[in-house]
Amino acid sequence: MIGSVRAFASATAALFALSCSALVDENSSGASGTAGGGSTAGAGGTVPEQPVTCLHALTRRVRRLSAREYLNVLTDLLGESAATAARALLPFEPRLAGFDNQDGGLLVSAAYQEALFNIAEKVAGAADPATLAPCAAGADAAGCLSAFAQSFARRAYGRAPTADESMRLLAAGATGPDYATSVRLVIEAVLQSPNTVYATELGPVDSGKAGAEVTLAPHEIATQLSLVLTAARPDEALLAAVDAGQLGTPDELRAQLTRLLATPRAREQLRHFIDGWLDIGPVADAPKDATTFPEYTPALAAAMQQELDQFIDAKVAGGSGTLLSLLTDPSTNVPPALAPIYGASLTESGLDPARRKGILALPGLLAYHSADQHSGPIERGLFVKRQLFCQVLPPPPASVIDRLARMPLDTHDKARTTRQKYEMHVNEQFCAGCHDQFDGIGFGLEEMDALGRYRTTENGLPVDSSGSLAGTDVDGTFNGVVQLTEKLAQSEQIKTCFTQHFFRFAASRPPTADEQCVLDSWAKTFSAGGTHIEDLLLSWLTDPRFVVRKEDR
Repeated sequence: MIGSVRAFASATAALFALSCSALVDENSSGASGTAGGGSTAGAGGTVPEQPVTCLHALTRRVRRLSAREYLNVLTDLLGESAATAARALLPFEPRLAGFDNQDGGLLVSAAYQEALFNIAEKVAGAADPATLAPCAAGADAAGCLSAFAQSFARRAYGRAPTADESMRLLAAGATGPDYATSVRLVIEAVLQSPNTVYATELGPVDSGKAGAEVTLAPHEIATQLSLVLTAARPDEALLAAVDAGQLGTPDELRAQLTRLLATPRAREQLRHFIDGWLDIGPVADAPKDATTFPEYTPALAAAMQQELDQFIDAKVAGGSGTLLSLLTDPSTNVPPALAPIYGASLTESGLDPARRKGILALPGLLAYHSADQHSGPIERGLFVKRQLFCQVLPPPPASVIDRLARMPLDTHDKARTTRQKYEMHVNEQFCAGCHDQFDGIGFGLEEMDALGRYRTTENGLPVDSSGSLAGTDVDGTFNGVVQLTEKLAQSEQIKTCFTQHFFRFAASRPPTADEQCVLDSWAKTFSAGGTHIEDLLLSWLTDPRFVVRKEDR
């Protein structure tokens, strides 16, 4: 069935790939911009217009949807069963800096194109034309097919198909021997179309000379808004707003922001952003040695995931939550399966605030950011430095890696604590220079084992949880996760780093050096307003980068 559709999709994909190579530049930015859309009140304060010196328009580009975004589109078109079938066929996509939507990682390999062909054939074959495109026998089948193609493509593309695109879809469907087959062929063509697979940020096709600024088309603005908030194409209400010309002002964009933030998809998307900020994947993926931790069962990992997800949802729901609440609030939804993990920390009135506070104290995060046989103080220290402070730490030199390979940590040594073993490794001259930057953080979390259990002894020896922060704006000593959390909550660098992560998440690329003033402006507003997530979203919506791009040729 798919021969003609495959040829059609291959040709258009090749043309799109050619255009992408000319348009996509993850690290480029222009030198000019236009004025913002005015001030907008957020949950924690007022988002000002961006200073003129900060307005560097982004380059026009075409970005492939991530696997997660494509699956969400597929769910909206054909249901969860179609997305489930497609998920098993998509190639693995690595995360970049914690996120799965980054331009630099969204390549279109031959394997990915083949996966799209196979997905289209499989889910189209399972689709029910009588439900998707009902048309009574003897009725105007051609008219029915045309109406279906228009509606289906509109939802997949985030805009109405052009006359030429409609003609191509109908030509693909016309090869079917009957109406049901024709519907399935249209589905195959749409699911493989570059208009479905890619999101464009191009504006007018012919925009004039290089460096000229262009404003995105209304449907492109709607798609940008929808991808950031829901990781999917615009829903029907947003498409209707585009048709009615209601996305031209900051207030109209804010109205759609408020509406979408109340949806389950937005709640999932905000949780996904927090997961990226923490560089955390599924808790079940955290490797644990079965001999060392026999209690780490799939059921326990699921309970850890449940608590982590519920905590994040409660703190960022609707965008009204804050970074400070993520860092300092206690968990209030402890699944029964985690009672043995929390132990004496879990009292009848809840968690002991002297032992547990904030997201860094959750067993799911502690288990994920630890080693398979021990607490992993080095991993935890690096996590805090890299993810929370956005500090770039170079990998160890090859000579050090080779030395550690020949002298691994002896996990069978029961005469010393994990900290004592690591201190022997890193107190040598060739290690200290780097490890001084992060060891103190990881050592300060030693009161929590690899499953996030509070402990005072290890191997019968007292656990030393004295730690220190160095090279930050909150340097000094601390003892345990609660004191560390309290110090982090006072850090302006943490807030600026969080803003940087958000920029990368929203723009699907890392910020460039000349955009630092934008990050500083956003971070200032974010901090002054009480670190409300909604203020970051409003900063993005009212920044000219949201609707303005630069002609690059």
